[in-house]
Amino acid sequence: MDNMGYGMPQQTMQPRNDPQYVSYLEQRIAALEARMPRTNVVSPKFWTRAWAIYGHLLALSLIVGAIVGTISLVLSLLGVALLAPVASGY
Repeated sequence: MDNMGYGMPQQTMQPRNDPQYVSYLEQRIAALEARMPRTNVVSPKFWTRAWAIYGHLLALSLIVGAIVGTISLVLSLLGVALLAPVASGY
């Protein structure tokens, strides 16, 4: 018995082959599949998943870059506005 050193015995599930339980599981699987998002991130094809994740990362980087760029622009304009009187000698 391999319990990975935790001291707890493993519990094994007994297979249930009765038709009612099988149909119940089929209904649960159908309901879960209906709730899955319609996106290529969960596609079974590797390249479709890879391009979908790349597109999500690209969109995220553009959004974060726009936010950081806007904050940097505002701070630099504030810095110029605060330093302009000092530089002109007033």
